[in-house]
Amino acid sequence: MTCSQIVQIILDSSKTQGSMTGQEERDVLFARLFGLTSVIQSGLLLRDSTLPSSSTTASDLSSYKEVLAQLIALGEKKSWLRESAWWSIALAADALTASRISWKESAVDAIIDAVYSESKTWSPEKVALTLKLQSSYPSREWKKLLNP
Repeated sequence: MTCSQIVQIILDSSKTQGSMTGQEERDVLFARLFGLTSVIQSGLLLRDSTLPSSSTTASDLSSYKEVLAQLIALGEKKSWLRESAWWSIALAADALTASRISWKESAVDAIIDAVYSESKTWSPEKVALTLKLQSSYPSREWKKLLNP
């Protein structure tokens, strides 16, 4: 299975519904968070090799963008999930820094775009991720991104 297929299964299995109790909604949101974090920690999110049974690559840039978008949305949906969601985003950034995937530069652009263009609010977690990204990618134009 590819990364995008697994992410889609996680998203389909962790949809919230209006008839859910508060506890059920929390359980589903934590399931989504843990599922996405597992994809990152497993290395599947940034695997550039092909799958053993086909010629399809295990992961791609669109999967990376989807996981980032879902984690950011999860952190914005419930304030009590923000820290954990951004911790997972930081894991994805660390994995990206250590990876040798062919689409690495595009993925760096994607994380910068998702964090600074799409998400305008600042939190302690965003500051921590910014410091991490600045040390990993010092050649980026950080002044332009971080000015008011």
